Amino acid sequence: MVEFKDAESQLQQIEKTLQASVEKNVLEEKFIEEANNQYEINLVAFKKYLPEIYDKYINFSPKESFNLFLNDNGTPNLVDYGTNCPIYSADPISQVKDQVENAIKSPVFSKISYHYLEKLDNQYDFIHVDLIKSAGKVYNKARNSLEVNTELRGKVPSSVIFGVGLGYHLNAVLDAVPSEYINLFEPEEDYFFASLFTFDWASYLKKIDDKGLSLYLSVGVDEEGVYKELYSRAQEQGPFTISNSWFFQHYPSLSINNLILKLKDNFHEFFMGWGFIDDAFMSLAHSCENVKRQLPMFRARYDVENQFKDFPVFIVANGPSLDNDIEFIKKFRDDVIVVSCNSASTALIKNGIVPDFHAALERSRATYDFLKAFLPEDARKQMSLLTVNVMHQDVASLFSWAGAALKGREAGTSLHQVAEIFSQREPSATIPFCNPLVGNMALSYVVSLGFKNIYMFGVDNGYVDPAHHHSKSSMYYNSEGDTVYQPLQIGSQLRVPGNFGKEVIADHFLYSGKVQMERVLRTARAQGVSCFNCSDGSFVEGTTPLRSDDIILSSNTRRRENVIDYIKSELFYTPDKDFDLEEYLDFEGFEKLCSTMIEILSEPVSVRSEAFEQVMKQIRLLMSLKETQFSHHFMVLEGEALYLNSIIINMLFNYGDDESIMPFYQELKGVWCDFLEDAPSLYRKNWNKASDHVFEV
Repeated sequence: MVEFKDAESQLQQIEKTLQASVEKNVLEEKFIEEANNQYEINLVAFKKYLPEIYDKYINFSPKESFNLFLNDNGTPNLVDYGTNCPIYSADPISQVKDQVENAIKSPVFSKISYHYLEKLDNQYDFIHVDLIKSAGKVYNKARNSLEVNTELRGKVPSSVIFGVGLGYHLNAVLDAVPSEYINLFEPEEDYFFASLFTFDWASYLKKIDDKGLSLYLSVGVDEEGVYKELYSRAQEQGPFTISNSWFFQHYPSLSINNLILKLKDNFHEFFMGWGFIDDAFMSLAHSCENVKRQLPMFRARYDVENQFKDFPVFIVANGPSLDNDIEFIKKFRDDVIVVSCNSASTALIKNGIVPDFHAALERSRATYDFLKAFLPEDARKQMSLLTVNVMHQDVASLFSWAGAALKGREAGTSLHQVAEIFSQREPSATIPFCNPLVGNMALSYVVSLGFKNIYMFGVDNGYVDPAHHHSKSSMYYNSEGDTVYQPLQIGSQLRVPGNFGKEVIADHFLYSGKVQMERVLRTARAQGVSCFNCSDGSFVEGTTPLRSDDIILSSNTRRRENVIDYIKSELFYTPDKDFDLEEYLDFEGFEKLCSTMIEILSEPVSVRSEAFEQVMKQIRLLMSLKETQFSHHFMVLEGEALYLNSIIINMLFNYGDDESIMPFYQELKGVWCDFLEDAPSLYRKNWNKASDHVFEV
């Protein structure tokens, strides 16, 4: 009797198992049909909204270990490649609901503070500094009067979502935390492939489009690539695409953790490098005058191959490791082109080496004074100058020959390009990533000129010994080796991997120089370039570390003088005498722009969300001019607009609640509107005002 009951129990268990198996098979069949249908609908949507995703996944094949499966309740799940465990629990819906609720209750923000602005020193009487000091004063009023906002209330400027997974969280996040800019990253392209079957991307994309929001989607890009995308977007479209971000991490991942750490450590980079109005006026003045004086311009003929492309070029900067390589440079001096970066020329000349080209970037009058004081006239007259269109107009006269390229993101460059287009002139070339160091400009120039065999010396982008910050032969030291001129340090110290293994000290300025070099070497023009970094400084991705003792230079049958003549005569041209930039300044158009922005900001608003929309409306107007005939108007205002409105948005979302912040918003907005009121007269008065900032010897 007992045995019969045991058998009956076993049969019932088998029956249940079979029933569950049958039910799961039914669920799986239903899922397969619905998932394939969803996949097709999603691809059609991506073809409309984000065609690069469509192109990637129309014929995509995941890895063999790819495992998309159903839980017993029919909800999709996915096996994680890193842990070989399911990403979700048996009930993903409840799991993700709790995850989103917890992320909203304890939000993680990435912010920057502007409390220091009020105390800035304005020793050069810059319009820009006066403006942001005034903004800093109001910002500190809000900071001192209101509680720090640690809650998510309504719309935020930006959300950064790490991980798509199967998409369970995306609609919940969009509904609960509406964002002007949605930054969505999925480092594993197979997981995103799975989401095409499990998530209604078509409805999600339409909802974002209907709301007028901006979605930035990165799939299959590692943390370094994602960071570069964010940085480029912040520079091109303004920091509003990433500023005051709410961070949401969907699933654990080493790659995602590394990205979050990198963003937090380098968040300051997104808020640098826009220039300011004083710079913009100098840019216009110097550009107009250099054209008037017929300064030779770099030709925009990248389709023409450099006849001397394999001729070796030495780029020499003034980093401390230059001292180790002076004798090597002297030995091969007649067999190479030497491009010297500003103060490095003082070290080279002191050691009997006269560079072929002196590279100078800093636009102020101080460059003229420095060169006249520290480079002997007989040496200067043997050298040629490589510079940019925004250089002070008197600098070219110090050299036997001078040539300029257009420098990107400049009011003077935008005006120059507008004038060339409308007067149907030969186009001039813009060299990329030529900031912030002269070494950046030199590398960009040499790559853009079409040379493929490049060696860098003293391009350290940092130093090992704080007391040895430049070449001891240069103007920074006296004959006893003591520091005479202290280098400028911008930002806190960083420790970065060295070119030959050891760590190197850099500040944010020097680190940005390293990053910009890496960007140049990834451009199409750099294809086929062999760039050897012989400097004992920061490692630069895209270069090959090489000590000077290991360099082998084959004998060159082509004469150096012929290469120099070719550069001057074939790669540069002289602008026509009747080419005039001034007639395209358009003072009336600029005045109309400023008054329209004031009109937008004059509309009544009563809560934080309305204030944010108002700020973005006038920013969108300004950004819309970026690729038009009014691009120089955009460049004149861009720096102040991005700085000031970043401060406004930061204050709006960092302090108080929806209503208590509003009096401070109105006051800070008033600072910006007062500036916009004055800007047209400042433009008329200062567009032709050259730099008068002298270098005191």
